[in-house]
Amino acid sequence: MAYSSNETLTRTRAFFDERAARWDNMISAGHGQRLRGIVETLPIQSDAAVLDVGCGTGVLLPILADMLDNSGHVVAVDVSFRMMQETKSRIAGFNINDALPAFFLLHADVVQPPVRDAAFDWVICNSCFPHFHDQQQAVCAMAHLLKPDGCLVVCHTESRDAINELHQNVGGIVGGHKLPEDDAMRTLVANAGLTLEILDSTPDYYLMMAQKRVA
Repeated sequence: MAYSSNETLTRTRAFFDERAARWDNMISAGHGQRLRGIVETLPIQSDAAVLDVGCGTGVLLPILADMLDNSGHVVAVDVSFRMMQETKSRIAGFNINDALPAFFLLHADVVQPPVRDAAFDWVICNSCFPHFHDQQQAVCAMAHLLKPDGCLVVCHTESRDAINELHQNVGGIVGGHKLPEDDAMRTLVANAGLTLEILDSTPDYYLMMAQKRVA
């Protein structure tokens, strides 16, 4: 997740750090299965390099473990150190006899990541996009991390309205964190030099995919 001030970063990190150990019990029932249904529709190759932005407790990683083989790799990034500890524990539970991709953990802000540009085939923001303080800055930063023809994905297992209402009800540092309306998302994507491929804002889920097309 990304923030424009140290104060905002500190408060948001504290919010997620405090909840990390019980996060999986707080999310909606069936979240992992619904997420699998979304992600498995994406044309992710088995040798892909994937960045899991705002990885949280690592709920996306078992899905990617099934989709990638040992020629692919996943970098999981989050600003919350305690969330990263939960992700580390999840990875430790994988069956090492499977042909798994390589997993790397990165405690960092994706707007200033300690990785080179054009490093990933896929950048996936699952359940984290509303928490970017400057959403345009975040989309541009993630676009730089994509290889030519790479794809940026923003997804949620609930509707945009449900996500925005949830954050409003929680209040505090996340009270104003929202998924943008469709026209605003189209503008964010276009300003980052990406081509919008999918924008499904449905009562049951949210999915945006945009590609970094080669001229």
